[in-house]
Amino acid sequence: MMDFLEQGIFCTFDEEVIHECFPFDCGDADMNDFFLNDAIPYAAFKMGRSYCFRLKDNPKHIICIFTVSNDSIRIYDLPRSRRDYMLKITHHQKRLNRYPGILIGRIGVSKDFARQSVGSEVLDFIKEWFADESNKSGCRFVIVDAVNTPDVLSFYQRNGFRFLFSTELQEDLYTDPPKDEEERHERSQSPRHLNTRIMYFDLLTLE
Repeated sequence: MMDFLEQGIFCTFDEEVIHECFPFDCGDADMNDFFLNDAIPYAAFKMGRSYCFRLKDNPKHIICIFTVSNDSIRIYDLPRSRRDYMLKITHHQKRLNRYPGILIGRIGVSKDFARQSVGSEVLDFIKEWFADESNKSGCRFVIVDAVNTPDVLSFYQRNGFRFLFSTELQEDLYTDPPKDEEERHERSQSPRHLNTRIMYFDLLTLE
């Protein structure tokens, strides 16, 4: 499963790695800037931790970097059809308002290793990492706020992720509740385009 990443060394992405390695470039200026300038402060303030794979034969080359943090999916205030579905797949003996998950904040693959299925391998690695029995805390879902473009959404769908909401309108009304019925009606008549879509992977499906 980890064919390409088996060529890599897994480690925490920290200042030492930044100083030792060639500049990381995934082809996205905002992503590059985050890993260079923000990833370390995020870790210092415990807002998210970044990890990377470095090329085993030449550790100066970073294959990919990803950032993860704790998150959860709120169940009981979902739209009814979606709530019923999520309740059906979650724990029936002890129902909770929230179900724990891990949020993938960012994934960047170096341009040098693009189009080699590295992104899918990283997702597989994260899934197995947090599904492992040695994980220190419960983690039911892997969650992403996927950029709302066809290629990105298709990428996550090919890797087993599902939309938390069946429509953008549902998600918009859930994540940014209207202040009154008039606003709800207006937004229902003219749905807004969302920049991201919430998607999740159920770790129990790995079993």
